[in-house]
Amino acid sequence: MKKNGFTLAEVLITLAIIGVVATMTLPALMTNTAEQQAKTGLKKGINTLTEAAHMNQAIDGFDYASLTSSDTSETDQQSLYALLAKRASIDYSKSGAGKLVSNGADGADANYAVFFRDGSALMFNPEATLMTEDAVSKMEDDNMVHGVSIIYDTNGSKGPNILSNCAGNAQGAEDETANECTSTTRVIKDQFGVRLRAGYAVPNGPAARWAYEN
Repeated sequence: MKKNGFTLAEVLITLAIIGVVATMTLPALMTNTAEQQAKTGLKKGINTLTEAAHMNQAIDGFDYASLTSSDTSETDQQSLYALLAKRASIDYSKSGAGKLVSNGADGADANYAVFFRDGSALMFNPEATLMTEDAVSKMEDDNMVHGVSIIYDTNGSKGPNILSNCAGNAQGAEDETANECTSTTRVIKDQFGVRLRAGYAVPNGPAARWAYEN
């Protein structure tokens, strides 16, 4: 009586084919997963920063467009640090100067990092947050001030700490504002440019805009 079945050679060939297919598709799958996590983190961060500004405006009467202090230690100042400390869940033990490494930031030594309890963080230059006469006079088409530029890191101190960009640069780029995102040039990592404008946080640069809109 004849029995139907697979030979050892057929099983080995099938396993080899499965292995090749998995080797080819796994990196792309991992990249897509990491990209999706970064996009979700950015959207959550922008919502958190927007809600913090709205709440602070309602309670203390100022938002990102009226910062008059660069202090990073007191919560009774009209500063970005005070706004975030009072209206967001901050991990004070991790926050501080030079505690977040980013290859996408100029003058990293002058930057201050605020770590949130959800694992995300943002980095900013305290002196650049002040709304000087020149900053206030720089209005956009929507009649809102240009705002404070920060770097938002969706996973805080975890790697790769690379600024997302649309220049095809896997190591990040300091200035990607002149580039538009395409499927071949898009590099979405864990850090994004964000601007804090009046009562809102908005994506800053094509990579952040693409991640926020897709």
